[in-house]
Amino acid sequence: MNKNEKYSIKKYDSIADKYDQTADGRFTAKFKEELLKICTVVNGDKVLDVGCGNGSLIYEISCKAKIQAYGIDISPNMIKECQKKYKDISFKVSSGEKLVFDDNTFDTLIICCVLHHLHDADNFVKEAKRVLKQNGFLIIGEPWFPWGIRQLTDWIVSPLIMAGDNKIFSPQKLQQLVVSNGFEIVEFYKKDFKQIIKARKP
Repeated sequence: MNKNEKYSIKKYDSIADKYDQTADGRFTAKFKEELLKICTVVNGDKVLDVGCGNGSLIYEISCKAKIQAYGIDISPNMIKECQKKYKDISFKVSSGEKLVFDDNTFDTLIICCVLHHLHDADNFVKEAKRVLKQNGFLIIGEPWFPWGIRQLTDWIVSPLIMAGDNKIFSPQKLQQLVVSNGFEIVEFYKKDFKQIIKARKP
């Protein structure tokens, strides 16, 4: 387990029972609104939420159609909250660095404000491609800041707050990360401090 993962577990375990009321919870809520708009599912789809937090996003997606819904998170306390609230969704404690699922399992994989926590984002995207079916979708929501603020966040703010953040992606780097691992970008847009990408596995 790397340093970022240890920081993330400590932080999110401590706020799991009140996540929606925290600054983190309010921040990610704006991303979830965008991801719900861009995520299309049909009956029978298998959908995985990586870094599912308290489960609210995957639950909202499951209300769109009769899907098989799954969520993983590195925080044991977050997963306990998920299991208490959403009995029809399968939740598991697991890191996003190595996905504990078979090849070609999911129709959609969604990750909301988690990619910048991962020590090896490139490996995550490779793993996402592995577990997605052909023509499956990878949907990412990540913060976006101008260059100066991004540098300040990466080098000063993140190390000080010790929340497990690794690096904030520029729009160019985020798209390059996805394309270089064999995905085709279906949609990309920036809105306020949010960047949203939907990509297809050919």
